[in-house]
Amino acid sequence: MSKLGDFFQAFQYSFMQRALIASIVIAVVCSIIGVFVLLKGMVFLGQAIAHSSFAGATLAILIGVQNPLMIIMGFSILSAVTIGYVNQKRLMRDEVIIGIVFSFFIALAALFIGLKKTYTSDIKSVLFGNLLTVDIEDFILLIIFSALVLLILFLIKKELYFITFDQELASIAGIPVVFLNYLFLILVSITIAVSLKAIGAILVFTMIVTPAAAAYQWTFKLNKMIILSVIFAIISSVIGLFISYMLNLASAASIAIIITIIFLISFLFSPKRRSSKKVGIECPFCKHLIDKDGTCENPNCQFGDVPHKHLDETVGISLKQLPEKEPTIHEHDEEKLE
Repeated sequence: MSKLGDFFQAFQYSFMQRALIASIVIAVVCSIIGVFVLLKGMVFLGQAIAHSSFAGATLAILIGVQNPLMIIMGFSILSAVTIGYVNQKRLMRDEVIIGIVFSFFIALAALFIGLKKTYTSDIKSVLFGNLLTVDIEDFILLIIFSALVLLILFLIKKELYFITFDQELASIAGIPVVFLNYLFLILVSITIAVSLKAIGAILVFTMIVTPAAAAYQWTFKLNKMIILSVIFAIISSVIGLFISYMLNLASAASIAIIITIIFLISFLFSPKRRSSKKVGIECPFCKHLIDKDGTCENPNCQFGDVPHKHLDETVGISLKQLPEKEPTIHEHDEEKLE
């Protein structure tokens, strides 16, 4: 009990107050932007940006810059825009350019560390983070840039959601797809850069991806997914900070472990995962799934000459009318495997 009392008494100190608020702010901004990163299939791109930020931080340490945020942000934006440009021009496959950028900036970071003749704890702090060492200047910058990212993100939320699921149709509808894609990459870069000192280059990636992945287990709706992602991230931040204080562990690592546990629980008890066991056949017309009653999940499915009927929210088709084709099994239950 004395240890628990010490934890709450520690909040009379400004560094603990900053640590708690910073962890919650980072949880909110990372979890919200992580929803769109997940839906857009940009998980590994986010990892590449995080490690390019680390390269910027090591350069700042090497040249002795007191506040490295602008250098870190410059490196992360450079890598994001480079990847975005190559992807937009279709110069090579996405995973190829991401792998090249990832490897280059890791090599650059190793080079900068090697050029630093004396060991400094700043490098470890940039890699793994330390919420308790967030000073007042870093804290203010975190609040300002996080508010800016959230404001812009919610202003373009509908357009971004549209682009995520049908980029070509969004372009036809007059939405500036290319501009918004670049803007989103810059927002991801800023989020990673301002979170770097608090939770580190390795664990910032966890806070972007894992809360969104946990939320995705529970719902298909964007707003609900955002809310759940934020809730999971805040819970993990507060509990992780508490555990790190009680057991004298690294705060960022504790937070990452808690959010991973939340994801595992979400995955195991996900209603989406349970319901998916009933689905196994792929519609040959639109590639969506068909349940055992022959109902296609896609309400806009075009069947050509195959007889079909429209229900309230789905398109019903008869399995007997489908072209003869080996059905595609997406997920199996034990009986089907036998």
